[in-house]
Amino acid sequence: MPLQDKYFESTEFKEKLQLYENAQASGTSVYLEPDDLTDIAEYYHLLGNIEACMEVVNYAIRLFPGATMPLVFRSRVALLMENNVARAMEYAEMIDDKSDLDYLYIKAEIMIVDDRADEANDFLHHAYEELDDEERADYVIDVANLFADYDLMDTAKQWLSLSDEYDATDYKELQGRIAIGLGDYEESKRIYNELIDRNPYSFTYWNQLASTQLMHNEIMESIQSSEFALAINPNDEEATLNKANGLFSLGNFEEASKYYERFTKISPNSEIGEMFQGISLINLNKTEEGVEHLLKAEKIADPYSENLHDIYVELAYSLSVLGRHDETMEYIEKISQLDDHDPYETDILKGHVHLQKEEIEKAMLCFQHAVNASNGLPRVILRIGICIYDNGYYSLAYDVFHLLLDDASDDWKEGWSYLALCCKLLSRDSEFVYAVRKACQQNPVEAKMVLGDLFPENLPPEDYVNYLKNNH
Repeated sequence: MPLQDKYFESTEFKEKLQLYENAQASGTSVYLEPDDLTDIAEYYHLLGNIEACMEVVNYAIRLFPGATMPLVFRSRVALLMENNVARAMEYAEMIDDKSDLDYLYIKAEIMIVDDRADEANDFLHHAYEELDDEERADYVIDVANLFADYDLMDTAKQWLSLSDEYDATDYKELQGRIAIGLGDYEESKRIYNELIDRNPYSFTYWNQLASTQLMHNEIMESIQSSEFALAINPNDEEATLNKANGLFSLGNFEEASKYYERFTKISPNSEIGEMFQGISLINLNKTEEGVEHLLKAEKIADPYSENLHDIYVELAYSLSVLGRHDETMEYIEKISQLDDHDPYETDILKGHVHLQKEEIEKAMLCFQHAVNASNGLPRVILRIGICIYDNGYYSLAYDVFHLLLDDASDDWKEGWSYLALCCKLLSRDSEFVYAVRKACQQNPVEAKMVLGDLFPENLPPEDYVNYLKNNH
């Protein structure tokens, strides 16, 4: 839900909040406009106080039946927190003013969440034709933002094309956001650098630039942009997370863990900090400590969180490493119950457990089933190879990575770093150098993550082969 952070810090809002809370404490009533009560509900939502949030919005609906903003807020709660499309539509249809733009937006949003994006698009286009010219400028930006919120970037771009305010800040912001979503990182960087030139003290723009650079594998540049954002706003959660992710991508798990911990303190209701702090610690061979953080992340996560899958997978692997095989199987079962679980993943995880127990034949049966069921998908073979490597069967892992890479398509980028490690451990020296060269050419991010411990910390992957030639 959109949150007006700066407004919540204002004297005007604090006075209204005080009036409401004093009335609640004394059991008396106080008159506030429906929009003011909705702001208070959003404020409580920001704090994670859902009970108080719902109390305010329900009070506003009772006091002002048919008022737009409380019903829009309640509808979005039903839609996004309660996962109840029908209830969301009921609240939306209680809005008296069906010409209110916020009514149009919430109705379209419900359609989008209900997998009816084309219907939402038609609905909004029909409404656009009915609007006055002066309403259309803001409307097209709002609608484009709505579709962008749901990663429907092609549709967002079509709506943005209806605007002729090319130099307006909100146009530029959305243009940059759409460019990121469509994978046009060079264009996105250009736009956000232009916005930074206009307002160099906007930590939001620095954050967007950092995100773009991170997705474009410009890791050091992304970290630097995050540091600019943090210099402006030291407690900014997005900048903290961006820097943590950058450090993680460089394989600097020690520092990444510190920034994920810092992110958790800033955003205690998000499972992301605990999850990646746990994964960072596991990469530092602090498995028991990492599991503790993953269990915390599981408790924090919403039942519908898309992060639950990764939490369960990391817990399954880590508990298996710790020899807690019964708990491992419990998490494998949890993974199988998720709507978005990979159908081949549980076979690989079961194979991992068997390898941990040195039951090689049983493990091979699980892996073979995953390969057959997936028709030899490269990502499945890659996962199997990593699993075998992690369990110390380096010669077998070497064979699996060769199976993957010998038949790989030209656009396949993963696995060379792991083959290089196998070659290193098996004393295949010339093949090791070749695999390192391929890893750095094909996937420098993976090379840094997987091979970074073999080289000086600040050495970029493109210099790995020269380093080997000069030091061996």
